[in-house]
Amino acid sequence: MDESDIRRFLHESYPQVVGAVALVAGDLATAEDAVQEAIVRAWERTDRGDQIDDLDGWVAAVAMNLSRSRLRHLRVERRARPRLVAAATIDGPTPDAIDVRRALSTLPRRQREAAVLRFYLGCTTEETASAMGTSHGTVKSQLAKARAHLAVALGVPDTDEESRHADA
Repeated sequence: MDESDIRRFLHESYPQVVGAVALVAGDLATAEDAVQEAIVRAWERTDRGDQIDDLDGWVAAVAMNLSRSRLRHLRVERRARPRLVAAATIDGPTPDAIDVRRALSTLPRRQREAAVLRFYLGCTTEETASAMGTSHGTVKSQLAKARAHLAVALGVPDTDEESRHADA
């Protein structure tokens, strides 16, 4: 794929692919964002030496996946919004809350995302997996790693770790 392939796609196929993704996503702006992100990913992929034989089909498939992922995230956010409003305080964060936020910021992104969805927003493990676009087992693994890291960072015992050693 080179610049002429991208130009051809933009002039000939872009409107049709955006229209198709918009039908699935239900929103033109979301579709445009997804298709543009897919084009960027195609360009990056070919820069790495990968071959894309059918640019139109590849961009459409990636854009559909991106829009589905965005819809999953929006559903989780919509369900979590009442919990966030209820948890908001007028007085501002406590020193403990500030410590937890700092500790969370040191986690790798996926561990942080899993921990916030599961523990802060109260999503189930299944909802967390769906929002992250990953498996239930991966979420459990990410949560275990996050919990262990946070226990060390906050200087508190990891009760899950203690119970595992007690059972052994």
